[in-house]
Amino acid sequence: MPKPLTENTAVHKSTLPEPLAYIDDRASRPAQVRKQTLRNPNTLEPLQPLHACDDAQAESALAAAARAHETAVWENTPTSERAALLEAVADALDAPEVQETIAEVDALTTGAVISLTRNMARLAPLSFRAAAQYLREGNLEQRLPGRHGEVEYFRRPWGPAMLISPWNGPTAIGCHKIASALAAGAPCIAKPSEWTPHSSVVVAEAIARAGLPPGTFQLLLGNRETAGKLLGDPRIKAISFTGGTEGGRAVSAASVNSFRPLQLELGGNNPLVVFADADLDQAAAGIAFGLSNLNAQWCRALGRVIVHREVKQALLEKVQHALAGIRMGHSLDPDAEMGPQIHRQQFDSVQRHIQRLRAAGGELLQSTTLPDLPGYFIPPTLVDGCDPGQTRVEMFGPVAAVHSFDTSAEALALANGTDYGLAAYVYSGDEQAAFDFSRKLRTGGVKINGYDLLSLSPTAPRAAWGMSGLGEEGTGHSIEFFTGARVVGLVARGPAQN
Repeated sequence: MPKPLTENTAVHKSTLPEPLAYIDDRASRPAQVRKQTLRNPNTLEPLQPLHACDDAQAESALAAAARAHETAVWENTPTSERAALLEAVADALDAPEVQETIAEVDALTTGAVISLTRNMARLAPLSFRAAAQYLREGNLEQRLPGRHGEVEYFRRPWGPAMLISPWNGPTAIGCHKIASALAAGAPCIAKPSEWTPHSSVVVAEAIARAGLPPGTFQLLLGNRETAGKLLGDPRIKAISFTGGTEGGRAVSAASVNSFRPLQLELGGNNPLVVFADADLDQAAAGIAFGLSNLNAQWCRALGRVIVHREVKQALLEKVQHALAGIRMGHSLDPDAEMGPQIHRQQFDSVQRHIQRLRAAGGELLQSTTLPDLPGYFIPPTLVDGCDPGQTRVEMFGPVAAVHSFDTSAEALALANGTDYGLAAYVYSGDEQAAFDFSRKLRTGGVKINGYDLLSLSPTAPRAAWGMSGLGEEGTGHSIEFFTGARVVGLVARGPAQN
């Protein structure tokens, strides 16, 4: 595992642990070494080749998960014991050396700055503890009143679940899926992004030490071809996927004839609406955060700034000042506030969007200084002056369009004017008016007068509308996704039964 970082070094050289798969209770190396190379996004130096499990390893994982489901050994483990094992995993992930390892490998592979990945690493044990608490509260076992005595209402796992997590939040998203499936009693196969498998290996090691039954949890490494080997297999009974729209379409297409439950969290083209009475300093800070946090490589990052015409110029001046204060640097530098894009494909994609909007008449607004590093760095960028029809697609990077409005109706039309519906942000000095406006937005969540990573409520679902996904996420919502309901009770006795 990587050694802890020294706090005073601005640029770090680091190595990554060898990726491992966990199949049928055993760790093994992925059988395939691909031609592509994982590079340090800060310096472009090669780190290691990408690895993938082969067909035989995928089949072994599927067979083990099917056996675990057929024997129901994990499903029939009392919920109090399942909760205790989940808490043991949380304790292992809470260890300081494990936390630092996760933070470092995620920062090095994704480009997200280590001050942020340290915070994200702290979410890993919390996911397992929240799932354990949900079990201890008895949420999967209930007794309901019936006409002839109590009725049993309980939830049981559909069967083996496939969990596909993305590269932009590998630990937090991956752990939420794993903890939810295990709490539900479902054997699961996790497949992280091939670009960021290392923190998943750390999590798998913690789960292996907890001593779950063989086949209950398994980790396969690889790319979309690896995922495809599992998607079409009838032994997989539920799929939770977080990633891009095209990936979501592939998951849906593979499940259309089997009617498998799908949980899809896809992209977003998230609007930020600024009314004339808004606190412009607050709004400018929100825009800067939406363009820089996680290097804007997250589904709830900023896509469109929709600002009242009267305050547009004043707002943009404040945003330029806020962006000028952002310190871009090496993702392992504890003083850096924003790092590079993850890889060449992502870098090129964002650059193409910027050039496309510039060619469509957009004016680029940039004021963040780039670091003296050769990596995939793109400064936070606003593009003003484009027709709204040019900004309907998700750009998934540190670039957002600017559009102005004169009336609330125009603002609503612009905010709802894409096929996505994941998140939105509204800034106004009139809270009641902000709530009234926000309720009309066709999106899963709206944050008023603020922009951060945290959910509005720990018990509220994270929902998606339109092309942003399918289903809801959250501790209880995700656990129940992996289960189906069963209801058992007595009916009237007697000779006349119809």
